[in-house]
Amino acid sequence: MSVRAHIGSGTVYLSPGWTNVDLPAARCLLAADRPDLVEAYATTPERYYARHQEHNTVGSFASGPGTAPYLCDCFGRWDCLPFRAGEVVELLARQSFEHLSQREAHAALAEVRRVLVAGGVLRLSVPDHEAGLKAYRETGDPVMARVLLGPRNCAEGYHLQSYTYDTLRELVEGHGFAFVEREPNLHSYPSLCLVWRKVGA
Repeated sequence: MSVRAHIGSGTVYLSPGWTNVDLPAARCLLAADRPDLVEAYATTPERYYARHQEHNTVGSFASGPGTAPYLCDCFGRWDCLPFRAGEVVELLARQSFEHLSQREAHAALAEVRRVLVAGGVLRLSVPDHEAGLKAYRETGDPVMARVLLGPRNCAEGYHLQSYTYDTLRELVEGHGFAFVEREPNLHSYPSLCLVWRKVGA
């Protein structure tokens, strides 16, 4: 059976037809144990933040990181995804990849190649460093600094890499992915939303 994988699900539970993956942590609960949270968090990729519109604003970041429980179908990490080789047809990660160091990002992309089928789709969104820095310089808004550096809500909350359109493309395409398109930014702050396909077997 082909899998669509959502990595770093947090409080966005994609359904139906998706496997939501997040880190094992005190705040991260399994969907099988919390049907109430499935009902509260469930949405689709096209309506990614539909259940969280009141929080998907620049103003909402000013109050600090959230403390709501996370939800996933299974636990996993970027360097050890819980899928067999060639099992995944699409992998989506929004505002997760920037939490990896440079070394971890390379390892993650190797792991993504392992689990994706030939021609499988990789969709990443990360903060746009250039646009975020420009907004911070123009406004001095500390919220923009938080967008660049990450929330301080857990040990993994900080951003360990900053990406521009060119640097993200160079990194991903260096691991055997062909660029497809740039999607509209669905976040309330400057972000890059890019799509690739796996080249070869």
